[in-house]
Amino acid sequence: MKYFWHFAISIGVLALILFAFFATSLRFGNSITYTDAPVVTEPTITFIDPAIGSSSPKATIVMYGDYGCNDCATLSATLVDLLADDYPNDLRVIWKDLPNTSQHPEALNAAIAARCAGDQGKFWEYHTLLMKNNNGLGADLYTNLATQLGLKMSTFSTCTTQQTPSPVVQQTYEEGIALGISATPTLFINGTRYTGAMDNGTLKTIIRQIIVQKT
Repeated sequence: MKYFWHFAISIGVLALILFAFFATSLRFGNSITYTDAPVVTEPTITFIDPAIGSSSPKATIVMYGDYGCNDCATLSATLVDLLADDYPNDLRVIWKDLPNTSQHPEALNAAIAARCAGDQGKFWEYHTLLMKNNNGLGADLYTNLATQLGLKMSTFSTCTTQQTPSPVVQQTYEEGIALGISATPTLFINGTRYTGAMDNGTLKTIIRQIIVQKT
């Protein structure tokens, strides 16, 4: 009996050691996973990102937005106006999709429709019309805008039905999440982050200061 209890105690101690080892390994494993995760601090601009404006700008604005977001629609219109009227040679605007489908169920479909228009060289025209009509997002609007812009409808329909641009939208969405963006619109102006609605005057002041510094 004495040997039995010695054996039982030994097994118990070994079990405790193994448990402690695996618990520690799991804990360190988790911390390593988080520690080694890449930290994203600024947007990455590539050929997949629709851009408009100067090819050698003094100010570059990257906008993360959602087509169902009213503040995004207002800000997008402001940026287009600034490009056309005030800073055609000094400003470049880049769009990044960050659809919040929990608040705006059509945000993803709208983003895909705009990208499909972009495949036919009409992204910004379609984007602008979508933003102007963002209270009526839906399949009928997407088709009507494509017709209005003279897109090849069979190609557009196939693109939207198959959701061909979905991986690109997913990529920009994941980048936005990695940047810690929790609200749209969010702008990065020459790398500096601004979140929320911004009026024409404020934007002009920021851009003007950048241009003066770079002149």
